[in-house]
Amino acid sequence: MMRILLIDDEPIALTKLELMLTNVGHCDTAVNGVQATEHFVRSINENQPYDLVTIDIELPDITGLDLLNRFCDLEEKNGISPSKKIMVTAHSKVDYVVKSRKKCDAFLVKPIRKATLLEKIQALCSPASE
Repeated sequence: MMRILLIDDEPIALTKLELMLTNVGHCDTAVNGVQATEHFVRSINENQPYDLVTIDIELPDITGLDLLNRFCDLEEKNGISPSKKIMVTAHSKVDYVVKSRKKCDAFLVKPIRKATLLEKIQALCSPASE
């Protein structure tokens, strides 16, 4: 089972994501950058880093891009292999895609379809890609 962190400030979107991923792994959820960072740091401290993180680009307290950079820095500083990161947005803003492309593994535009999400995850996390 994968360890997954879902970050979205819309409770409905978060619940939908969590339901889509119940068979994929254990999901922790966060509605803002502070909660997300607490989960992320705790997972590193407990030596159980996340396998997958979905990050909504627009959060109330931080941009998804800044959060993505923060997580990458934390992984690097702690010498752990990076989790797969999927950026999620309601807008297909090209500049965001370009800025986050180097650090994130995939990009999804809402509304997210379960089949699309699971395909992305399977492509990112299949043993062949390790």
